[in-house]
Amino acid sequence: MLCSSVAFAIIRRHDVEDAEYTVEATDYPAVADLLEPGDCLATLITSRWALTAAHCVQHLELPRTLTFGDESAAVAGFVCNPRFDGLRHDIALVHLQEAVSVEPVGIYRNRDELGRVVTLVGRGDTATGLEGQAGARLDLQTRRATNTVDEVTSRWLKFVFHAPEDEMATALEGISGDGDSGGPAFIDGPEGQQLAGLSAFQDAPNSRLGTYGVTEVYTRVSSYQDFVDEVTAPGWDGRYRRCDTCSTSIVGRGGSSPWWVAAVLVLWYRRSTNRQRSSSPKNASTRSSA
Repeated sequence: MLCSSVAFAIIRRHDVEDAEYTVEATDYPAVADLLEPGDCLATLITSRWALTAAHCVQHLELPRTLTFGDESAAVAGFVCNPRFDGLRHDIALVHLQEAVSVEPVGIYRNRDELGRVVTLVGRGDTATGLEGQAGARLDLQTRRATNTVDEVTSRWLKFVFHAPEDEMATALEGISGDGDSGGPAFIDGPEGQQLAGLSAFQDAPNSRLGTYGVTEVYTRVSSYQDFVDEVTAPGWDGRYRRCDTCSTSIVGRGGSSPWWVAAVLVLWYRRSTNRQRSSSPKNASTRSSA
């Protein structure tokens, strides 16, 4: 199957106690488990909308109830970015049937992410940079880590997992691990923490996933603020849009392309970037990217 989706959570420094990374889930009430505990996250950005990765929404089955803090609300539907092709434009909105009173997190709208320190939140598999994903375990604890945006593109924010001896390493240096696709990267803005990125994948050979030196890639939310604003505005057309990338155009626009066109483009993209991706967010036999 050529439609790809992935999932990851917090991998940390080996020289810092795990307790320094562990927090209470109530410290981040706007962050909810999207599929099942330890498998994809969504972040509340208005009282009735949450933002996540499109490749996670591909596997969201209704009925489904999300819990933000101590409040729960059923999912009414979701809107995938129309340009999502299984790899790029990996962003989607989840609509709740009723509003929750948990304080939402605003999206980061500035374009100055390069060099900024971000806070990553997850509750999937965890390990250290020495163990990597191969030595990870799942305990469903909420963890947060920090990292620095090393590169930005029109679609992505990228972070390198620096080893402790690297002067670029932050005090709580970390990246995502298996289970937290769609998880947030927060930047401190004028109104507190704001949502700047969504966990998408990890750029590394499969044998090095989660180890020092790999590059973490998040969807750059500031590039999709028009999409977010259009869908969450009072004038939204009310249409839910699935993320069935295997049957839709590789370039979006709602058309269809021959299957072999999508196959060639996806295979070329994977090989040219050496990215490994799994076939489902959490339960794939080979978990290979964030």
